[in-house]
Amino acid sequence: MAWSDTRVDFATMQRGERVPPFVLCVDADAVRAYLDATGEAREGLWEQCVPPLALGALALGGLMDRVQVPGGLVHTGQEYQFRGLVPIGAPVEVQISVAARSERRGAVITIFETELRLDGEVVGTGRTNVMMAADGDLPL
Repeated sequence: MAWSDTRVDFATMQRGERVPPFVLCVDADAVRAYLDATGEAREGLWEQCVPPLALGALALGGLMDRVQVPGGLVHTGQEYQFRGLVPIGAPVEVQISVAARSERRGAVITIFETELRLDGEVVGTGRTNVMMAADGDLPL
């Protein structure tokens, strides 16, 4: 699936806004690299299927590729629920939208919702929480 090189401006995103959808096709080399990085065994199920958390990490990477990420942005939380296995090399459509955006005590908090689909069926959902100071400088 093709997408525009134009990146979405994080600072102007509003609740309900969607990031341009994209497709993940995770090959065997990427699965091996993920398993090596995490220390998981290569044998068994992961010889044929993509580890679910690898899909989550790659979906988050796809979000970052499509959004202009400002300095001072902090990833504060992540959760996923997976409902099915994805064979290695299968095309997974990723749809991400802004579920919530609020400002509290000088910080902008944004929650992204992710939906992963294989052959039209939802195989995973997730939420990603990020925070940044309204003026771009979070106090530590």
